[in-house]
Amino acid sequence: MVPLGGVVGMVQLTTEIDTRALDRAIKIAPRVLKFELADGLDRIGKGFLKRFRQQQLQGPPGVRGASGHGLFGTFKRTFFVSPEIEGMGIEIFTESKIARLHETGGTVKDPGGKRLAVPLSARTQMFTTTGKLRARYKRPRELKNVKALRWNGKTFLARVTKRAQKILPLYILKRQVRIKPRLGFYRTWDGLVNYRIDILNKSIDNALRKI
Repeated sequence: MVPLGGVVGMVQLTTEIDTRALDRAIKIAPRVLKFELADGLDRIGKGFLKRFRQQQLQGPPGVRGASGHGLFGTFKRTFFVSPEIEGMGIEIFTESKIARLHETGGTVKDPGGKRLAVPLSARTQMFTTTGKLRARYKRPRELKNVKALRWNGKTFLARVTKRAQKILPLYILKRQVRIKPRLGFYRTWDGLVNYRIDILNKSIDNALRKI
């Protein structure tokens, strides 16, 4: 089942491998086969998450969220436990609505109808060296000397320094923000079809060699 608001990738044995070899291994050594397949499924899960983290969660053109405390930390692995070998499988998923938004794209609005304060990327002092917004700038309305100003038909939150007579725009206020699909979860998953098949077929071969 796909978690509400999240994304999910699934491996089921009967849809991804040569079932003839599987049937032969089941008849000859079911216990050995089950162990090898479990190991193969574990490798598939770890291998996918490693590639996904490296390719899609390091920032543009993907999403920044590779740390265990970021978006990557919301992904989980679940193994299908079944008395029948054919029912074995693995599911990799997240229930994060943020992940779903970055995967499919969409529009973000303030639930209360207020305008969203979008940090200006040109203000490098607001971001860490890895591109994350610094904690003090996550609550723009708590910043000192920051006021809303209109300029060229747009509204900005700007730091106003009277002594230096300086105005420094920090955020632009928007009614909504359009998020482009750039997480690439399903694209990465679909690109590893041959990788998954190879691992599972090797697991079957390993089981047959141990007989």
